[in-house]
Amino acid sequence: MVALFEKIKKHKIIFSLAFLATLNLVVFSFLYGFHPNNDTSGFIDLIKFFRGYDVSFFPARYLNPFYAVVSAKLLFFMSPEQSLITTNIVFYYGLVLLTYGLIRRVFKNNFIGFVSAITVMTGYAMVRYALTQVQDMGGYFWFVLTLYAGWRWWEDKNKSWLYLGGMAVAFGLLTKESGSMGALFVGILFLLDKVSWKERVFNFIRFSIFPFATIIVNFFRGQDVNYSSAYWFTENWKAYVAENFTLLRWFGVHASTYNILWLFIAIGLYFLIRNWRNLDKNIKIYLLAVILSSLSYYSWPMFIARTVFISAWLFAPIAAYGIYNIYIKGRWFKHLAIGMVVLAMITPYIIQSTLRYATLFTIMNLCKNNIPCTWNYFWKNRDQFSTTGDVLYFKYEMK
Repeated sequence: MVALFEKIKKHKIIFSLAFLATLNLVVFSFLYGFHPNNDTSGFIDLIKFFRGYDVSFFPARYLNPFYAVVSAKLLFFMSPEQSLITTNIVFYYGLVLLTYGLIRRVFKNNFIGFVSAITVMTGYAMVRYALTQVQDMGGYFWFVLTLYAGWRWWEDKNKSWLYLGGMAVAFGLLTKESGSMGALFVGILFLLDKVSWKERVFNFIRFSIFPFATIIVNFFRGQDVNYSSAYWFTENWKAYVAENFTLLRWFGVHASTYNILWLFIAIGLYFLIRNWRNLDKNIKIYLLAVILSSLSYYSWPMFIARTVFISAWLFAPIAAYGIYNIYIKGRWFKHLAIGMVVLAMITPYIIQSTLRYATLFTIMNLCKNNIPCTWNYFWKNRDQFSTTGDVLYFKYEMK
């Protein structure tokens, strides 16, 4: 028993994060339930197909079979819906702990790592999308595992981390294409590494073995359904770019994704700029290397919070750095900093409980971007928008 208490004391931050992550799951389950989302039916169809049922499925899903394979081979005793949520919960805990481990190492600061993990676990995209019956959680996990493995390689140059990072990219390709974008982070580290170009090429080969093999295999798998990721990107860009990449949607999606955290991000940027000369070199390298992969959501045709959230591992540590610099100023500032963390945790829930699953941009299109009209439309129909699904058989139309 003494040994157990000693272990808990030694790893109290890990246990605290696990407790808070569990509490967050309980709160989410109580408020919304682990409900379906707009893409759930497509994932369930593929799971049924991998379980041997004669069902049709959207061919693009066939190229991302990780969840379906796990459901068919490991979680076969569960319903497809339960297997989606179970897999997401496993990824969720891994994501929280990886975020802490990564940012703690970069900033050499437990507080910044802890706050970064908290703001990720309760982020708006996590509440609205990732904890529902979809596959985004897996994409986030493989993305952050790639960042973590790449950073561990940068620290000690142990080449085993490159193989792990490459495997994470490969599984990211098989889960959610955005999950492979951590490869850009590792690529920047290769460019910044002060070794010969020959060594850089060999490091690239070590890292790319698994992703390259996965791309080749998926190319041939795509022929089974006469489909490819390139075709998906091309067709979706044609279909959605006009309505997604507008200034109004750009502002609205970013505002909702990070909400109150934008204030803390601004504070963090202020302190980063002020302290830049004295900042540890590795912090500068991380922030530089993570920019490209964090902003890779601009390559996606769908401009929504769950694609934007891949930038959290750029913005969350900046916000945490700002909160930390307030925390260390004195006793009363400690209370202020803790209040900021609490506010960052509850604001996404307030937004989701208020907006529910109303599609605001659809309403804005109906109202021709008239804000009073949009608000009146939403408020008049607010009881018909669900907190546990898309909408309750609601038809968008002006009357």
